[in-house]
Amino acid sequence: MSEISPLSRYQQEIFSSLDDQIDQESIVRIIDKAVDVLVRQADATDKNGSKAGRPEYPRRELLKLYLYGYMHRIKSSRNLERECRLNIEVMWLMGKLQPDHWTISKFRKENSEQIKQVIKSFNGFLIESKYVEGQTIVIDGTKLKANASSSGNMNIREISERLEDIENKTASYLENFNQNDQIDEEKEKITELRKEKEELENQIAQLKRQNKKVYVKTDPDSNIIRTKEGTRAAYNAQISCDQKHKLIIATDVSSQSNDFKQLENMYQQSKKMLFDKKPKEVIADAGYYSPEAIQKIEEEEQVNTFVAELPEQTKGEFKYDKKTDQYICTQDKRLNFEKEKLNSRGRKTRVYRCNECSGCPVKQQCTTSSKGRIKIRYINQDFRDSYREKMKQEQSKQKIRLRKAIVEHPIGTIKLWLGKNPLLLRGIEKVKTEIRLVSMSYNLLRIFNIDGFSRLMNKINNYALQFS
Repeated sequence: MSEISPLSRYQQEIFSSLDDQIDQESIVRIIDKAVDVLVRQADATDKNGSKAGRPEYPRRELLKLYLYGYMHRIKSSRNLERECRLNIEVMWLMGKLQPDHWTISKFRKENSEQIKQVIKSFNGFLIESKYVEGQTIVIDGTKLKANASSSGNMNIREISERLEDIENKTASYLENFNQNDQIDEEKEKITELRKEKEELENQIAQLKRQNKKVYVKTDPDSNIIRTKEGTRAAYNAQISCDQKHKLIIATDVSSQSNDFKQLENMYQQSKKMLFDKKPKEVIADAGYYSPEAIQKIEEEEQVNTFVAELPEQTKGEFKYDKKTDQYICTQDKRLNFEKEKLNSRGRKTRVYRCNECSGCPVKQQCTTSSKGRIKIRYINQDFRDSYREKMKQEQSKQKIRLRKAIVEHPIGTIKLWLGKNPLLLRGIEKVKTEIRLVSMSYNLLRIFNIDGFSRLMNKINNYALQFS
């Protein structure tokens, strides 16, 4: 069977330019043009240059490099450095610039605000070019493994025990020191223990401030979170998507293991990235169920909100008598208002108690308390009840089903691009930058696939005319 013969490695070829070696409809041409337009609009360059032993590299070229890298699952600065030397598309994109990995990494770490402004400018292009409608947004989150070691982590109990141990050792060394103040070894040990004590006290303060249980030594901003791959140091990445083309509107990163505090935050982030345009409706799954946040968005923002409700845990059937402000149990006994209190999530509640449980035939099935059955009513219970009725309607159920079709595609793509060890940077602000970059890469490739090269390039050029 005949075979195709490769060309001789020593055969000389003449190209008129580097441009001739790049396909005329390559995605790199879109990246190049889009970044040039967006950086000019956002004025995202700054004066803090690289000190890598040569003049600073253009910030826009480094941004192009990262966008190309994420699209092709190349995210580490060392691998991107290698691509600058070997990949003909990257050579074209970078104009044959070959920054070292330190310079490439430094750009991502130190230009968080500038990158955020470029992405907002990109959102402006998406809105004006009708890729994003901003009518229906869907919010969801995913847990991403942090770049942190599993060793050396301590919870509050372990830190407290270590502090107690330090106190005992310090007292022992001080006693020896007082008996013989010429012992330099005790001086050094006391100094080291006091330094460690200060660090541990700062760790406890940070855990309490961030409402976390475990201090992750190698990345203190991360948290121990249960993920699909197991319990590990991780971050909770948040995204909101537009319904029309499944494009990402806004992103954020939290160290909290759950999402119930993220609904209002992501709504506000989305609104900001839509240039203060309010969407008509917001959709999220049950993890975001926070009646207080839902009520605020629906009543103050006048935005229709569909969040899958959590099952209400009830024990026995109780009816509320609004006129008398009492609950009535199945045996026609009344539960009277007793006090107000905050629950474990800081929500204000009203406590009602029945004082006639003694001798009740269903007491064993209703309560085991000797003080009588209690019933908790939230301050916004009327809104909660009406919202539950709303979510039982078929329209609401359809909205919840729609959520998966919109948001799971971008989240799945991003996790695929990021790989098994998704995050390279440490610290929540730097992680936010990583998520912004990969999200912009997703959006750019997505609209390229939607419109193709010619139509997309025309839209970018028309957008560029506004700033020429």
